[in-house]
Amino acid sequence: MSEHIKHSIPNPEINIDQDLDNLEKKQKERWGKNASDDLARLGLDWKLLENKKTLDIGAGSALIGESAKLKGLDVVSIDNNPESWKKEDGIEIPKVLYVKADAENLPFPDETFDLIISHAGPFINTDIKENLIEMINEAQRVLKNNGELRFGPGNLNACIFRDEELFTPIEEEKFSITERVNRIKEKSLQFLQSINQNFEQIIDKDNKLYDPKCVGYYKLVKR
Repeated sequence: MSEHIKHSIPNPEINIDQDLDNLEKKQKERWGKNASDDLARLGLDWKLLENKKTLDIGAGSALIGESAKLKGLDVVSIDNNPESWKKEDGIEIPKVLYVKADAENLPFPDETFDLIISHAGPFINTDIKENLIEMINEAQRVLKNNGELRFGPGNLNACIFRDEELFTPIEEEKFSITERVNRIKEKSLQFLQSINQNFEQIIDKDNKLYDPKCVGYYKLVKR
């Protein structure tokens, strides 16, 4: 009697998921966070990056680009000073598509990307309004129609506003930390909507990855 031996066929998707889990454990050990964490804080997951050309502005150590490459996703990482992210132990930036460039002057043709993301990047760190306006205008230029810009988490840098733009003298003296954070949140969205009225701030209080003072992210769909 002949014996039929069943051979198991490897599932490449399972292998990729296992490789991603291993990679992101290493990212967590190295940086205290991983790419999936950064995406989640912008209301995204890997499924939402499928079939999209994505630009990660202020990519730093390129966590998202590194994980995306493993999953076969199209992500371009940019940062104006990638060298600053090299660790003292000699760990190098991952071998991904990485461009050294400023967010105010993106070296890409018009309507190149479906999605632009920036986690804890220059959009929320700049303290100069003119620079933020240039970044947003550049992002809109290289986005395709119906493309999306997302950045965060949290509000704009409070230093982008003069004290008198945020508080009256009495408020300055009496406001609690929570009241100050709420005022900065309000002024941040007002300023962004003065650049493009379609800006939204998406609040996700159930997302356990957020610091309570930095809940939410900004979203703009190019129309």
